[in-house]
Amino acid sequence: MAVGVNKADLVAAMAAHVRHHGLAGASLRPLARAAGTSDRMLIYYFGNKANLIEALLTRLADEMLGAMNAILPAQPAASEAALSAEIIALYRTPTFLPYRRIWFDILSATLDDAAMHGVVARRILNGQVAWIAARLPVRTDNPTAQAKAMLMMIQGALVLDLVGMNRAANLGFDRAYGRG
Repeated sequence: MAVGVNKADLVAAMAAHVRHHGLAGASLRPLARAAGTSDRMLIYYFGNKANLIEALLTRLADEMLGAMNAILPAQPAASEAALSAEIIALYRTPTFLPYRRIWFDILSATLDDAAMHGVVARRILNGQVAWIAARLPVRTDNPTAQAKAMLMMIQGALVLDLVGMNRAANLGFDRAYGRG
C-alpha cells in the first residue's frame, strides 16, 4: 500500500459517497473517485471487489448502529409503545434517510448475492435486535424475542413509509399498542 494511504480512510470516503448516492450505483469507478484514487488501486488495496464491498458495508452498518446509540442511549423505556414510537421517529429523521436507502439497497442486493449482502443484512438486524432489547422496559419477558417482534413491525413501517403510507404505519402501531 502506498505511503499515506490506508484502507480505513478509503472506506470512510467511499461510505460518504454511498450515504449520498446509495449503494445500488456503487461501482468501482465512482467509489474510486470518491476515495481519491483509481479503480485499479482499490482492487490493489482490497484484493477484489467483494472484499471492498464487504469493508464498505461493514463500515456503513457500524455507522448506522453507532448513530442509533448516540441518538437514543441505552436506558429502559417506560413502555414498549413509547420505545417503538421513539424508534420510528428516529428512523424518520433526515439523519437516517441515507441509512434507510442503503438498507433497502442491501436487501435488494441480497436477492442477487445472498452470501455477501445477506451476511451484512443479518449483522444489521441482529445489531438492531440487541439495540432494541437493551432499551425495553426492565420487566420485559424474553427481551430478545420481543425485540425481534418490534423490529418486524418497525421494518414493516419503513416499507410502508417508503411508498408514502406513513398513516397506515402509524395506525398499525396504534392498533398494536392499544392507542387507536
